[in-house]
This record gives sequence, C-alpha cells and structure tokens, in this order.
Amino acid sequence: MRSQFEQWQSKIRIDKWRMTGVIATSVFLGTVWWYAGMLTTAITGTLLFAILRSTNKDVETSSNLSGIDLSGADLGGAELNGVDFRGSNLNGANLRGADLRGANLSGADLINADLSGADLNRAELRYANLSGADLASTNLSNADLRYANLSGADLKCTFLRGTNLSDANLSGALLFFINSREVLNLEPLQLEAQPSPLLCNVALPAYSKQPAVNPNRDCDRISELLRDRYDISIEEAQEIVDEARQHHWH
Repeated sequence: MRSQFEQWQSKIRIDKWRMTGVIATSVFLGTVWWYAGMLTTAITGTLLFAILRSTNKDVETSSNLSGIDLSGADLGGAELNGVDFRGSNLNGANLRGADLRGANLSGADLINADLSGADLNRAELRYANLSGADLASTNLSNADLRYANLSGADLKCTFLRGTNLSDANLSGALLFFINSREVLNLEPLQLEAQPSPLLCNVALPAYSKQPAVNPNRDCDRISELLRDRYDISIEEAQEIVDEARQHHWH
C-alpha cells in the first residue's frame, strides 16, 4: 500500500566561508533585535533554515549543532544528514520530510515535533523525548531509540525495520498499520504500558506476543482519533481504517 521513499537528490557540502558569513550575519541581526526587545525563536529558526537548506546543498556530516535552541524552527525538507543535534531543543520544530540519516539526536527535545516523512535511517535517538511527535510515514529503519520517550507519538505507517526500541516508552502511542516484526527489543510490557499504546493492524514480532497481545485491539478507536487529528469526516476516517485492515502482513 505504501510506496518506497524516493531516492534523495545528490548533495554537495556547503562552502565553509559562506556558512561563516551567514552565521556572522545571523549573530549581528540577533544582537540588533535583542536590543530592540523583539528577538524571537522564529527568527533563529528561519536563519538556520537558510543556512541548512541554501541552494539544496548538504551540511557537512561533522556539523555540530548540539545543545542549540531550535524550538519551533521550520526545517521541513532540510538536508541534515549526519548533523549532531545531541541535547538540542527541537520542541515543536517542523522537520517534515527532512533528511536526518545518521543524525545524532540523542537526548534531544523533540516534543510535538513534526517528523512525518523524514528519513531517520541509522539515526541516534537514545533518550530523545519524542512525546507527541508526528512520525507518520517516517523512516526509522536501523535507528537507535533505546530509552526514548515515544508517549503519545503518532507512528502511523512508520518504517521500523531494525529499529532498536529497547526500554522505549510507548504509552499512548498510535501504532497503526506498521510492520514491527523486525524491530529489536520490543517487549510485551511496552505494549501493556498505561496508558497503553493504540494498536491496529500491527505485525508484531513473535516474542512480543507473550502474553498474547491483540494487534487489532484498538481498531474501533482509531477512526475517531483520525477524524479529530486530521479534521476529516468519521466516514473518511473509517474508510482509512477498513482499507488498512484489509492488508495482510507477510
């Protein structure tokens, strides 16, 4: 039912001198706005986006943005391959469709962040706070999510091949139409957490079914959730659920 991700466009590194110039400009403008009492996080996010997205060039894999405050930043579709975001504040950030392959987001604050359709293949997300994050159709293949907080996260149609979920908090998360048979370290207790994650058409690893876990136990609740989340009619939402349930995992 789902097409594979398109191949990412070929990328080249950002010229270091250009990066330096843009950062210097950002610092100068930031200082002026601060003295004017009008500096906002949105300005910081917009300036950084210009750096990262400029002319579709890639950020060097050695780029270090650890500990930076990017809350609410608009980085949708940005090339962030291998960037170090350890401990950064990305609360509510727009990272929709971003290339975050191999990025280090360990301990990052990604509460309510939009990561839908992003590529996080082999990304480091240990201890990351993804509470309420939108991970719909996100590629989390081979990602390290040990001890991550995924409470209330939307994992609809998420790619989870080889994903390490050891001790991850899945309470209240939406697990809808996903194949988790090749997930690493998904324990039964994680699926029975309170509030329990919502399961509908989930292919579970054999070891996570003991004690028995019904992979369709919450299908009757999903349509209302989709209606409210995506502002669609209950009929449309029910059609989505019915179509998903017709798919049989092999």
